[in-house]
Amino acid sequence: MSKFWQVARYEYRKHVFKRSFLLVLFSVPAMLALMIGMGFLITSLEDNDDPLGYVDQAGVLVEDAGALPPDETEDWVPLISYPDEEQARAALDAGQIQAYYLIPVDYQESLRVELVYNQEPGENATAQFWDLMQLSLLTDQPSQIARRVVEGSDMIARSVDGSRQLSENDWINTLLPFLTGLAFLVLIFMSSGYLMQALVEEKENRTIEILVTSTSPGTLIGGKVLGIVGVTLTQLLAWVAFVVLAVWVGGTYFEITWLQNVHLDGNTMALMAMVLAPAYIFVAALMIAVGTTVSDAQEAQQMTGLFTLPIMMPYWLAAAIIQSPNSPLAVGLSLFPITAPATLTMRTAFTQVPMWQIGTSVALLTIFALGALWLAGRAFRLGMLRYGKRLRLSELIGRTRKR
Repeated sequence: MSKFWQVARYEYRKHVFKRSFLLVLFSVPAMLALMIGMGFLITSLEDNDDPLGYVDQAGVLVEDAGALPPDETEDWVPLISYPDEEQARAALDAGQIQAYYLIPVDYQESLRVELVYNQEPGENATAQFWDLMQLSLLTDQPSQIARRVVEGSDMIARSVDGSRQLSENDWINTLLPFLTGLAFLVLIFMSSGYLMQALVEEKENRTIEILVTSTSPGTLIGGKVLGIVGVTLTQLLAWVAFVVLAVWVGGTYFEITWLQNVHLDGNTMALMAMVLAPAYIFVAALMIAVGTTVSDAQEAQQMTGLFTLPIMMPYWLAAAIIQSPNSPLAVGLSLFPITAPATLTMRTAFTQVPMWQIGTSVALLTIFALGALWLAGRAFRLGMLRYGKRLRLSELIGRTRKR
């Protein structure tokens, strides 16, 4: 057992302390942070806190109407009333206001409002003006009704049994399982190179003879799988920590509503872990098994598509699965080990998956993961000394015949 942990520790440290690994580990959060920062910068450039004027010829605006629902916006734009359009135009030309609205006398009949500006006003200013318009037209209503109208609608769709719901404010919680499946696919892509080349390096530099004299094939393969799983978990935990930090900063300091409503369902996360853990070990062992049959690193990378393409199959059929998440196609893909991770996470986001399907899928994934580990050990044992020669599939699956 000590040799098993030595192999796992060596494999883990060999990849984690590489510059390329650290570059990938920090480049993805840095890129996401840059994209988020650019988004906030563009949004801030679209806002303008300069005063906004209006000319109310119809007499519909109430200056203190904005006090009905208490405003919690920090970048409040001052609204200045002008008695006529000439004074408003003069203030605009003098740069005292960014724009002004003209509400004509026949507004009640035409419902027409004119916006006059030299440069397009900020979105925050125009939104604030239209909030004032709505509040002014609802001054005869209770403040709770006025607040509800200004805040807009929030449609909530619930399932018949009440176990699931979807609304505009918590859509991210509904899509978390779906996003988890995408994260699993990304991790497979990121670690495929490590998995396919797990033993290629030892075969190329001829150190495989030393390894086979000091440890068994099962111990070597199992240790390498565990080490690479540790590398993948390091990437995953680092990215999850970054996402949690981004959600906290966005919800606390930037007051982004949908980030404030993010919450993790413990049962859903446990379900995802039960499915994705054996699925990753299954795919990892298969990749290592195929990697042991090739003779160089370039050929190993070319065979990565044999695994990534079937894993992506549920996303090609996403429209059919989402439309009918309990159809025979969706259930079949949920039970087939290579497509089960993506299909189950996708179905969990849109329906209540029966427990017998989840249990059957997890059991099959566990059995196939153990079988893949055995297959990887057998492939290594049969092909470890075949430098430059390919191990045939019949030799790997069937029994070796004596001539």
